[in-house]
Amino acid sequence: MPIQVEIGPKSKGEMLGEFCRELAVLILVFVPLELYRAPQISSWVIKVAILGSIALLALGIGIERMRD
Repeated sequence: MPIQVEIGPKSKGEMLGEFCRELAVLILVFVPLELYRAPQISSWVIKVAILGSIALLALGIGIERMRD
């Protein structure tokens, strides 16, 4: 199967979707690292960060799927 490469400017929706997905990944990477550095962080902060990250990931994927 040949690989298709998009050439041209990205739409605002595509950039927003990409931003949401990248932000979600950064949160999922750095929240556990911060927990390792500072174990006194309360568990509800971690739960909110993880759930928010999953929501951002889903939002980013949804936005990119709805683009033209």
